[in-house]
Amino acid sequence: MDMKVSEKSQSTNVGALPVRLAWRGIAMILLAANAAAADFRIGVNAEVSYRESETEVRQRYSPFLQELGKLTGHKFSFRPVYSDKVGHAVADKEADFLLIHTHNALRAEKEHHYQVVGFTQDRKNDQVYFLIKADSRFQKLADLAPTRIGVPGAQSWATATAAAELRRVGRVTQPAWVETRYQDAVPLMVELNVVGAGVTRSKKLVDDVLAQKKLRVLHTTASMPLNALIAAPDVPSTVVSDVRDAIAGLQNSHAFDALAFKALTYSAEQSKSLHDYYQ
Repeated sequence: MDMKVSEKSQSTNVGALPVRLAWRGIAMILLAANAAAADFRIGVNAEVSYRESETEVRQRYSPFLQELGKLTGHKFSFRPVYSDKVGHAVADKEADFLLIHTHNALRAEKEHHYQVVGFTQDRKNDQVYFLIKADSRFQKLADLAPTRIGVPGAQSWATATAAAELRRVGRVTQPAWVETRYQDAVPLMVELNVVGAGVTRSKKLVDDVLAQKKLRVLHTTASMPLNALIAAPDVPSTVVSDVRDAIAGLQNSHAFDALAFKALTYSAEQSKSLHDYYQ
């Protein structure tokens, strides 16, 4: 009697073994899928200002992030990063990915070991203009060494790019900045002799003041990427590569239609060149 029960029990266990192994295999596949598909926080400073609500900015970036999620299999949760919070967001690693001004992104890579995913290809306003009075004696950037220069904030992309251009072309290493919160005020500062020159990246603003014939452009920089997408140090390099490839694949989609940039590009040569430029 005991022998028959034992044989029956053994037969049942043997029959259940393939089922258990099958379920274990399914569980392992599901775990692997969950590990491969992850949620990432993306903080965006590009085109983010206090003039718009978070909802408005979120709606603008939603198509881009949705398409990026489809191509990578990951989910990207959005949060705006206002300009006065960028430093904290970088230092505290508040997001897995950050879309911030190029000079800040390169500094984050150098000082905090972030990984550059790509640089923006911008639709407009990707150059910096040096404005002076129409009758000014200045002829080249080097002439600005002893003069005060009006800029739209010390942390702005225009100011950082102007500083890099002054170092590279004008050999001016310590510009005398006069900051203003409003970019539109820069030409007025020049007109009123508050400063000897002014800096702006607004092509419309430049066209307007040139039409008045009170100011002229002393120098214009080459086109530079306004922003860069960077990944936190702990984001796997494989994910960085996947995101970079996915963004490249979005160039013919409508993902960028609502944004001020039409693509993101990356190469080691481009990265080195921008590092050398912004130092």
